[in-house]
Amino acid sequence: MALYYCSITGELAEVPVISKKSGHVFEKRVIEKYIEANQTDPITNQPLTKNDIVALQGSLKKYLTRSPSLKVNNTTKPRLANAAGVGDLMTMFQSEWDALMQETFQLKQNLENVRQELSHALYQHDAACRVIARLSKERDEARK
Repeated sequence: MALYYCSITGELAEVPVISKKSGHVFEKRVIEKYIEANQTDPITNQPLTKNDIVALQGSLKKYLTRSPSLKVNNTTKPRLANAAGVGDLMTMFQSEWDALMQETFQLKQNLENVRQELSHALYQHDAACRVIARLSKERDEARK
């Protein structure tokens, strides 16, 4: 039996489904919640409905019930060793916040660059349209 990993969570899918539109594999409960909220494929942003997902044969639970030597671990995953205390958690949250702020800053810079490029392209387009209009007017006057 093939084991499938969810494209959203990156974890092993217990009930794997595949999108007819994108071909990505998802955990059924995760993709259904996502579809209810967004009506799009999370990877390609194409419109997606629950009818567009197909269950893959042989879920992980069925496979594990047939193989008694394998068990699903339903316990909560332990925290990282460096996140055991309050101080460690605060440090971890601070580093995540810093990373988020750096990403936001980079996105703002990229947005400003794209705005400038768009403004320049619109200016060039406007100038080209004016030249074309002037040349068309001169051509029409020369034909008379």
